Amino acid sequence: MKLLRGIGLALLLSLLFGLAVGTLLRRRAEQPVRYIGLAPSGPSAPSAFPLHVAAAAPGILQPGEHEEQVG
Repeated sequence: MKLLRGIGLALLLSLLFGLAVGTLLRRRAEQPVRYIGLAPSGPSAPSAFPLHVAAAAPGILQPGEHEEQVG
């Protein structure tokens, strides 16, 4: 009986230790990436992602604006 109690206690302690270490590792991995020199966000600040083009709308061209006038 003592052997089973010792095994159970060892399993419980290893479970708690694994949960604690796993939680610490997960929190460290989930921290946001900080970019050096990133401007603060705001309405006048540039986008944090250089390829983010969701707000870039093409200008509306009048007929013939895309062609070069020769003559």
